[in-house]
Amino acid sequence: MSGFFREIPFPDQPPLDHPETERRIVRRDVVKRRGLFLATAFGLAFAVLGWRMGALALVSQEDAQGTPPTAAAPDRSQITDRHGRVMASTLPTWEVALRPRMTAQAGGLSPDDLTALQGIFPDLDRNNLRYLINSGKRAFTYVERRASPRQWKQARDLGIIGMEAISRSDRVFPAGRVAAHVLGGVDVDNKGISGLEKGMQSRLTDQRVSDTPVILSLDLRVQNALHLTMSEAVAEFAALGAAGLVMDVRTGELLAMVSLPDFDPNERPPLPEPGTDPALSPLFNRVSQGIYELGSVFKLITASAALDAGVADLDTLLDARHPIRRGGFRISDFLGKGRMMTLEEVIRYSSNIGAVRIADRLGVPRHKAFLEKLDMASKVPLAELPAPERSAGQLPEKWRSSNAATVSYGHGLAVTPLHIATAIASLANHGCKITPTLLKRERPLPCERIVSRETSGKLRALMRVVGKHSSGRSANIAGYEIGGKTGTAYKIKPGGYDFNKRFNTFIALWPTTEPQYLLLLSLDDPKLLDGSKKLPLAGRTAAPAAGRAIERIAPLLGLAPTDRFRPTGQFVDEVTEGGELPISLPPLESVE
Repeated sequence: MSGFFREIPFPDQPPLDHPETERRIVRRDVVKRRGLFLATAFGLAFAVLGWRMGALALVSQEDAQGTPPTAAAPDRSQITDRHGRVMASTLPTWEVALRPRMTAQAGGLSPDDLTALQGIFPDLDRNNLRYLINSGKRAFTYVERRASPRQWKQARDLGIIGMEAISRSDRVFPAGRVAAHVLGGVDVDNKGISGLEKGMQSRLTDQRVSDTPVILSLDLRVQNALHLTMSEAVAEFAALGAAGLVMDVRTGELLAMVSLPDFDPNERPPLPEPGTDPALSPLFNRVSQGIYELGSVFKLITASAALDAGVADLDTLLDARHPIRRGGFRISDFLGKGRMMTLEEVIRYSSNIGAVRIADRLGVPRHKAFLEKLDMASKVPLAELPAPERSAGQLPEKWRSSNAATVSYGHGLAVTPLHIATAIASLANHGCKITPTLLKRERPLPCERIVSRETSGKLRALMRVVGKHSSGRSANIAGYEIGGKTGTAYKIKPGGYDFNKRFNTFIALWPTTEPQYLLLLSLDDPKLLDGSKKLPLAGRTAAPAAGRAIERIAPLLGLAPTDRFRPTGQFVDEVTEGGELPISLPPLESVE
């Protein structure tokens, strides 16, 4: 039937034209060609993508990590101490690599070649390298990521087919472990991963100032002297670790900062295993990262707050005749005097009962506000270090009567050693708050007063009494006017305190009449190994170690001993801003 309706021209008529039909046919042909082209293109693209994904799936994770870098990491600025001594620098090195398939096609490696390579690169796994060559599974592998120019020359001279090297820059630390926690370290790609190298990553890699070194506040000689003394103390007292620093109390510059155990930043140890205590790792910075109950050194804070508030003075009498009960706990003194005591005697004899009486006069609101003014609850204000290496102090959430009592003598709150050192330096430096820094400062910051000059003078007088007559006298080096305070705190364990383990601290200030430097030295769980069966108090452990450190460090800082502070058979009268101090006390047994 369809033919019945077709148009059949008469013989004398021209053929019929159908322009629309012809255009539709042409369009269909174009669409078909385009569709075929696109289908082919997509097919090829998916084929290439599938081939690439398959290739990647067949490459092991180890092989994927062995891909040579396409661009070198930017050079890092040099780091020097305050006198220009190099502490971190970037040197040219080589990444030595091997293409196992190419080497295999050339006949592989002979036993002599493997022996020679291991002689050049001692850490080379020759069995693994032989396997990679024989198996043909790896197109590229590293032989050594940090080879010296000499090592690469020796390897190149072996004439091994498929061996090549990529020029790179490598970070080196000439001082080794002496300033490990300050400098930190970098990863294999020269990116900072801890310490100053991470905290100042943007400055160290800024190519606009790459030729300008970063000048630290550290004095490498002082750093080395403190590191040596602390290492000796850890060995002498079988301590688990130690924390120490030397600070210029006028500028806040840290001339030394040491944490033990430590590490060599040229050969960084691995990160601690998950679930283990990070404080046991040598990477842990006990000065700015570890928080501890520091004990009786906080009595200086309590006394300063009361003196500045005007609720007590050096000769204010306080009742220390009997133990105190607070919150169901009994607070007593070690070798207590059992009598009325002046505020000066409370610090001299390190009376816990007297410290609680001072806190009672001060009151919780003023006591809490004073600690907050000293930034005890804030992160350590050491901006050059990365945030994870700067801990915040832990103050009581609720200040009950028992909390207020224990805080007065340094229990029930935990801070870093750098917190307490910064606070004491601020109080002793005529009352001007300081901000610690690891960078060299040309001049002190404007004074932000936190206590009066009179209060500051009285605090220094109290520190001198302890350093000269009491538990700190083992740190009193002849010829130097040293003040200080000991602190022996029991370590915390689940459910309370471990009365067999202590964290001992000594803070020293010198000269006390015109303060310049502060030294803090803490020992984690020291023991007395002399067979005396005496308790390992801070006056017997941390204080003598601090004295040895000052004896080494003071001459390096240009402070020569003077006759005014040498023993002459009787004590020399010393007048400070706080007034004249009593001087007629007999020697005392170490108390904390």
